Amino acid sequence: MRFPHGICSTASDDIVVADSGNHRIQIFDANGRVKGVLGSKGKAEGRFDYVHDVCVTSRGHIVASDPGNHRIQIFDERGNFVRKFCSNGLGDGELNYPHGVATDDKGLIYVCDSFNYRVQVFSEEGEFVRKFSSGSWNTPHYLSVTSNGRVVVSDGSHRVHVSDSYGDRHLFQFGAEGTNEAQFTHPRGVATDHHGNMIVCDSHRVQIFTNDGEFVCSFGSEGSDPGQMKKPAGVCIFSDGRIAVCDWGNHRVQIF
Repeated sequence: MRFPHGICSTASDDIVVADSGNHRIQIFDANGRVKGVLGSKGKAEGRFDYVHDVCVTSRGHIVASDPGNHRIQIFDERGNFVRKFCSNGLGDGELNYPHGVATDDKGLIYVCDSFNYRVQVFSEEGEFVRKFSSGSWNTPHYLSVTSNGRVVVSDGSHRVHVSDSYGDRHLFQFGAEGTNEAQFTHPRGVATDHHGNMIVCDSHRVQIFTNDGEFVCSFGSEGSDPGQMKKPAGVCIFSDGRIAVCDWGNHRVQIF
C-alpha cells in the first residue's frame, strides 16, 4: 500500500483500508491476509481519485470518500459497486474534497465536507439529510459517531470538537497546538469505543481520551520500527479492543 489514510473494521473484524496512494480499497482478514481489492484511479463508477476514508454500515456496505471526484461511493460486502452520490459545489448535498466518513446506528452517513468547513449527513441512498458546523472549524478531517449519538470531529486548528448528532449543540472541544499531553499537531483519525473513549491520531503518536475529553495515555513515537509511526492517519477499534492505525508515512497498518 501507499500512504493509507482511512481504516475501519467489519462485523467479522476484517480490515478495510483506504489505500490512498494507489487509488483503491484493500480488504484484509484479521491476520493481515488480503481478501479483496476495490477500485483504481479514475472518474468512472467504482474508481477513485485518492480515496481518503472508509466506514462500514450496519448492512455491511462499504462507504468511501472520493475527494478528487468530490463524491461518496458505496460498495456491497462483496465489493460490488452500489451507488455514488454528490458532486463538487457549495450547496446542500454538494462536496468540496470530502475527507472523513462515519455511520451511526440509524444507517446515516456523516461526511467531513472539508473545504466547505462543515459536516453533511446523508441517508445510505445518498439523500441529503442535514448539515452542521461549529462555526470555527478549520478543515475538518475525520469524524466518529459514538454509541450515544455524539459526533467527534478532528480539526485542522489542532483541536477535537464534540457535538450532538444533529450538530445543534456544540458540547465541548479539547486540544491546542503543541507536543505535550492533550496537545495536537494537526490531529487526524478519530475513533470511539463503546464507552465513548476517544482515540485520536496525532503527529507520530496516538492519544486516548475519556468521553469528557480528559487525557488518558498515548503511545507511539516518530520512526519506522514496530510501534513507531510517521504521521498516522486513520484509526479504528476492533470488537476485542485492539486498535488499528494507518501508519501513513511508513505505508503500512499497525495493530496495538
